[in-house]
Amino acid sequence: MKNQFKIIRLSVIVLLLNACATTKPLKKEGILMEEGADLFYKVKAGNSTYNFDININEFTNVISFDWEMGSNSGTVAMKEDAINNATDLKNYFSDGYKLLKTKTSVWFSKKLFTDLKSGKTVAIGLDNGIKENFEKTGIETYSFGAKADKTPYNIPVLILKSKETDKVIWVADDKNNPLIVKMNLDFSIHLVAYKAFK
Repeated sequence: MKNQFKIIRLSVIVLLLNACATTKPLKKEGILMEEGADLFYKVKAGNSTYNFDININEFTNVISFDWEMGSNSGTVAMKEDAINNATDLKNYFSDGYKLLKTKTSVWFSKKLFTDLKSGKTVAIGLDNGIKENFEKTGIETYSFGAKADKTPYNIPVLILKSKETDKVIWVADDKNNPLIVKMNLDFSIHLVAYKAFK
C-alpha cells in the first residue's frame, strides 16, 4: 500500500513538472512578451528579402504591437475574442492602425493552438481568401538569435502542415504564448532575434 501511494505521488509530481515545462517554454527561455520587447523576422517574397520588426505595446488579455517592414509601418491590435477564438490569420499589412476582431497576427489564438495540439485538423484562413486544413505533424526545437551568454534561444514548436498544399507553419508550443516563429506559405518568414526591453 505504501509503495502504491509513493507511485501515485511520483506520478502526480511528474505530471506537474511536465505541465510547468510545457506551458511556459518561452518565459523559461527568457523570452518575455512585455511592453517594449522586440521581435525580429526575416521575410522572403519572390526574389525580395526584407526585415519585419515588431515592438510590443501590450501583451495581456489583448495584444498590440507596432511593426516596420521596409518603408512601411503601422500598429496592429487584437481584441480578446480574437486572441481566444480566431481561426484566421492576418498575414498582409498596410500602413496605419489595424484592429483585429476576428483574426490574429504573429500569434495563434488559444483555440487554434489547443485544437491543433490535441491532434484535430483545423481550417485556417491565410488572409488570401482561402482556408486550408492544417494538422500537427510533429514537435521540434527551434533555435534562433542569441542570449546575453551568446547561446541561442531554443524553444519547442509544433509543426503544422496543410493537407492540401506544401504550406507549413511552426508555432511555439506554449498555450499562453503561441507565437508564430516560422511560416512557409506563398512567402516565407522566420524569427531571427528577440530583444528584451531595458
